[in-house]
Amino acid sequence: MNTQETLIQTVNRPAAAITAAVKEGAVGSYLLLEAPSPLRTLSSAPWGGGFGYHRTIINRKVDKTYACGDPVTEMNGFLEAAGLNREETACLLTSVHMSGLGESHLCLDAPAPVRVGAEDQAARSFLDTSGVKPDTPMPSKEYPSAAADSDTANVTADLDEANAKDFGTANPVNGIGAAEPSATAAAAADTGIAVSAWVTVGYSNKARAGRGLPASALFPGTINIIVAVEGELTDEAMVNAVITATEAKAAALQDLGVALEDGSGATGTTTDAVLIASTQRGRLHRYAGTATYLGHMIGRSVYEAAMQSGLAYKKVLPLP
Repeated sequence: MNTQETLIQTVNRPAAAITAAVKEGAVGSYLLLEAPSPLRTLSSAPWGGGFGYHRTIINRKVDKTYACGDPVTEMNGFLEAAGLNREETACLLTSVHMSGLGESHLCLDAPAPVRVGAEDQAARSFLDTSGVKPDTPMPSKEYPSAAADSDTANVTADLDEANAKDFGTANPVNGIGAAEPSATAAAAADTGIAVSAWVTVGYSNKARAGRGLPASALFPGTINIIVAVEGELTDEAMVNAVITATEAKAAALQDLGVALEDGSGATGTTTDAVLIASTQRGRLHRYAGTATYLGHMIGRSVYEAAMQSGLAYKKVLPLP
């Protein structure tokens, strides 16, 4: 049995102490995710897009005919009507009913302790947003950087010793071939990893990346992915997480049998969105590819959530 699978557990609580609820009311239906403190986010959507810090994340259902010349202003009006702080909220849009929401929550409890070299302590120091860095938005005074509160001696590996053997001599952070840590490297206890994914799948406008489509196929319809991680991710790891989540989405579509008219497999829809959120506390991750525990958990959670939502959608809109 895969070492990763034996250590990873499915749990019923979201990562990052997030509270999750589907809201129904006069303003409409939406998934509301709220964290006790702002999460470092990377989003492909225009509302809270790019890198930022957000305490609230929503996936809002809109009608399939939704069209707006100024979607940012329209969303700001929605947030105000819903009583949500637009500065603290990152948003996604979907036409999928919230009854078709898929979710998966995974936890990896502390594997073997690892040793951390000075270069990785330096990497963690680089993530400390308490100082002035021109390329990183400063969190508000009410929500100081999680990295600033962390003990730099607790930087830990993305892979334990068992995983590292697959790559040869273990790098103390990513498990890929590198020199052994020096004698001055600090011992660090692994804090474990928790990952959650929420996915809404609709594929009436399914597409295959790189395949041309007629103008009539370019209409709204989307697969939205939200991933939350308990851990400290570098910017590179955040981007890597987007890649892994996207690969998992494509794998789910393949297993759902979603294909174009010529039989070639769909890789998504024309308007898919991804949002990655991390607590920036605990274990340091410089990679999130499928060879790492973090990447494995992201891929598995997104796949499981996408399959749940995709099967629900399939009942509503059978494949041709």
